[in-house]
Amino acid sequence: MANQPNIVWIVADHLAYGNRPTLATAFKLQSRLAREGMCFSRAHTVLPVCSPARASMLTGVYPHAHGLTENDGRFGGRASINEAEWLLHQPLRQRGYRCAWFGKWHLDNNRSAHDYGFEGFSLPGYGYPYGTAEYRDYLRQICCSPPVAEVELPGESGLQKGTRINLTEAYKWFDYESGTALLDGPAKSHETFFLSHLATDWLNTVGDEPFFMRVDPWGPHPPYLVSRPFFGSVEAMGIDLGPNFDFELHQRPPHHRAYRDYWRKTLNFDASEWNLMAVRSLEHVAQVEAGLSNLLDALDHMGFAENTFVIFCADHGDAVASNGGIANKGGLMVEETMRIPLLLRGPGIPAGTTVGHLVSNMDIVPTVLEVSEILTHPEMHGQSLVPLFDNPNGAWRTGLMAQHYGLHEPVLQRAYYEKDWKLVVQEDGFLELYNLDNDPHEMHNLAFLNEFAHELECMKTGLRTTMIKTGDDGTRISNVIAPI
Repeated sequence: MANQPNIVWIVADHLAYGNRPTLATAFKLQSRLAREGMCFSRAHTVLPVCSPARASMLTGVYPHAHGLTENDGRFGGRASINEAEWLLHQPLRQRGYRCAWFGKWHLDNNRSAHDYGFEGFSLPGYGYPYGTAEYRDYLRQICCSPPVAEVELPGESGLQKGTRINLTEAYKWFDYESGTALLDGPAKSHETFFLSHLATDWLNTVGDEPFFMRVDPWGPHPPYLVSRPFFGSVEAMGIDLGPNFDFELHQRPPHHRAYRDYWRKTLNFDASEWNLMAVRSLEHVAQVEAGLSNLLDALDHMGFAENTFVIFCADHGDAVASNGGIANKGGLMVEETMRIPLLLRGPGIPAGTTVGHLVSNMDIVPTVLEVSEILTHPEMHGQSLVPLFDNPNGAWRTGLMAQHYGLHEPVLQRAYYEKDWKLVVQEDGFLELYNLDNDPHEMHNLAFLNEFAHELECMKTGLRTTMIKTGDDGTRISNVIAPI
């Protein structure tokens, strides 16, 4: 068993990536894994909402198959995964792996990852790490007082700038706020450093046993809680708002404009405040990655690195300060919410390699199974990335589908990618067609132009074929893309 590879899978929550992947060079973890392993430059989420994406990252199938189509079971979907059904860690445990989960779970409001057979630290539902006994014990170990969040830009709460919040008591603010705040305390008081500490302690217990470990920080999900020295670090780089910040969303579906109008009314920010929020979101990413980098250092120091696959991705993106001026993600399938980082390092993976194939965070499940030599498992909708380790330019899927059922309000959608093209289909018949090579910010909807009728029909055919192949029986979508 000792020669079986270990797997460390890190999933950032709600990571601002979108059309700024070049900023990865400013982020410690991404830049390191890009140097030491393989970077997938065209990675997308399977669905840009937490619970559905996370369930697909344990089952390897689309949300229509596992049933978690929104957070908390809204719109008739399931509220939780079932511990009796097939999940990734189960065959790993059968092969002698110790399996641990540290951080955000968000797959069952009543049970944590412990109840599903994981070791480690997790909480039911969304969870609030700063209010736990484990976090208070961590503060005592590092000789730190309870950290305070000092509000800089208030979000939905409408709190006054300068309001100070004791983080060990503020779970409601943490869960629903889209603002920014200074973390008045050392960087190591941030939850990501706490999780890396717990995960490192657990690694000291594994000995020669193979292990699978998920580490899922709550960051960089808003509120963007940034400590010194990260506070101001990206701001100094002079980051500008993206080209579609001022876009009036012409030829976009009505729910895009409604979502933009909600944020205009709720936040009432001017351009400089939106810019500051975007900057703080990126500084939050930098802070999270610094905390997670401690875990990579621990793998090196303990001698695990040579026989360990490290995977880094996000559950979905963050559309902050884009698409007319919005925060969070809503029901939008824009590239800011759809694009994610995906990087792998480990045995047999060539260092410094970039892969341009269309991939998904759902592909990680069959990849873990293959590197662990687990041959018997249910049929997957994802595709193992292992063949690309030896041949990064080798044969691969030509198209990729993503799903959406809405967030808080139902908006049934499907997206389909092929080559440089992207199609988004709504159940009411609204179509979006973009050439992402020419229009990465999605400001020119070509579905309305007769000269692109051929491309539109080809994309509809590709989506229809994928839906049939994967058993996606979304009739309301199928009717929209039926052959002419």
